[in-house]
Amino acid sequence: MLEFTETISIHARPSTVWDVMRDIEGWWLASNPEHETLERLDDRDVLEVGARLRIRERIGGIPGEATGTITQVEPGSAVTWEAEARYRWLGVPVSVEEGVTWRVEPHDRDGESAKLSAHVWATFPPGLRGRLLEAAFTHLLGGVDKDREHARTELRYLKGRVEQIP
Repeated sequence: MLEFTETISIHARPSTVWDVMRDIEGWWLASNPEHETLERLDDRDVLEVGARLRIRERIGGIPGEATGTITQVEPGSAVTWEAEARYRWLGVPVSVEEGVTWRVEPHDRDGESAKLSAHVWATFPPGLRGRLLEAAFTHLLGGVDKDREHARTELRYLKGRVEQIP
């Protein structure tokens, strides 16, 4: 299993960060050049438990499509999306269970700054094939480092966007 958390400090109230975060359709595509499409699969609010989304993106240059569901929402502080993703590496299809929890927390006692984190995880298929694919992704491709940079790119974008708000 691949798992990590990336965090950034933002000079804004947590509520301001959450207001930007809740507009996933307004920031997600622009937050990373590896993001290609974001598609709503139902009529639910994107921050409602059960809302379904499909994304197309690249992780470290590997193209993939993930179809998933918002599985948890803590209004004002966190949202979790879990998905089944299909990536293609050197013509080999790879299915991965993956997810992310975005969390906004106060960063200081006065509540004038926030800490935004992305907790990311992925589980490769069971058995020998899955272990080989995970080893290739991790060691041959440097995939964990590339995935961490992918998350950091999104966090830096959000920081810049939030800190521009007067």
